[in-house]
Amino acid sequence: MFMLGSSEGGLQFALEKGLGFVFAAHLAPQLAIPMLRAYRSNFKPSFYLSEPQSMLATIVITAETEEEAKYIAGPAELMWAQMSTGMKNLTFPTHEEAKNHIYTSEEERAKERNKERFVIGNVEQVAERLHHISKASLVNEIMIADFYPNQESRKKGHELLAGELGLSQGNT
Repeated sequence: MFMLGSSEGGLQFALEKGLGFVFAAHLAPQLAIPMLRAYRSNFKPSFYLSEPQSMLATIVITAETEEEAKYIAGPAELMWAQMSTGMKNLTFPTHEEAKNHIYTSEEERAKERNKERFVIGNVEQVAERLHHISKASLVNEIMIADFYPNQESRKKGHELLAGELGLSQGNT
């Protein structure tokens, strides 16, 4: 049994109950590594687990080239920037809307702050970043939060990453 959290409250609940802990890094990226390390160092065996088990969830968008990945990520980055500035009732932007959107200064600042929410790049860059995150956070697994704009780019991104990480289709 796992507790999904993005704050100290979720961490404390997982520690109190001796549960596995999944940190939603796409919601609070700056807290991910400290919270997951705290979980690992403060875990006490329980009825549920004899050893700590942790995961990190993050947004991953990859493609064959870095430029393509950035293009594919455009709608998600725009949506997160708009959400961060208080816009409500948003629909997922199209590539065209993201490409042509003129960011307000507030949205631009939000987009910059949101960079930590995403792992975006070509498959080698993404795999390297995921390995770094895994080591820094001491997690057992990384869960990919999927914000691809369409099924075609999603399927291609997942296939590329599975290939780069040496995962067979049966394990993805």
